[in-house]
Amino acid sequence: MKKFLKFFISRQFLLNLAAIVLFWIIVIQVEKFYLKSTTDWGTNIEVPSFYKIHIDDLDEFVKDKDLKYEIVDSVYMDDWPKGTVCWQYPRPTDSSGMGIKSGRTIELSVVPLQPKMVCIPKVIHMSKRMGETTLNALGIKTKVSYQPHPDGPGFIMDQLYNGKHIDSGTYIPKGSRMELVVSKGKTGEATPLPSVVGLTIKEARERFSSLALTIAPQCENCNTEEDLMNAVITRQSPAGGENVNVASGTTVTLWATLGGGN
Repeated sequence: MKKFLKFFISRQFLLNLAAIVLFWIIVIQVEKFYLKSTTDWGTNIEVPSFYKIHIDDLDEFVKDKDLKYEIVDSVYMDDWPKGTVCWQYPRPTDSSGMGIKSGRTIELSVVPLQPKMVCIPKVIHMSKRMGETTLNALGIKTKVSYQPHPDGPGFIMDQLYNGKHIDSGTYIPKGSRMELVVSKGKTGEATPLPSVVGLTIKEARERFSSLALTIAPQCENCNTEEDLMNAVITRQSPAGGENVNVASGTTVTLWATLGGGN
């Protein structure tokens, strides 16, 4: 026991203990110096909230705050004001409790001024439920209208945007609304059948848009959708004209030629 106590009061032990204490004092002082030189540790400059500040107002916002900012990303958020800050790092002091060094650059993400564009898929011939689910998953809203069709009810006959047919592969703003024209089967009702011979397929489609009829365009020398829309109709079946009526939902076949030839 005496030897044990003698060791703790020996010159060697006391020197080692003093060296350890001195080492940790030096480590703590160096750490304090590093923190002060990199973060102004102890100055506790508050980080303001940049949230919902418009990008046009950022320069004025940081003017007297001894801070810098950098826009590092853009994030599409449907329910957030366009062109405003939606994320920042470091976070505001009032929520994080942390301060920063003066002159620190705040990283920001903003909501773009223009909405995200979505590529529209083809939903024609899908069921109503499948078509709505497909478009809703892309952020596209839908409304439904119904027209008779001899092949039965429940499938999508056409897809419209702003009242006009829209092709798959077309980009429209996310959040837009498309109309799905859904078949309701045969109804036995009669509808007028105009003659569209001499019109282009595009003009005929517009003429038939308000009628309970389905068109089936045919064009042998059309290579693209644009060619088809510009092709001139040379014959239709059933033939139409003034005072001609057919059953609602009837399919009208249109033969057309690009350039209006025979």
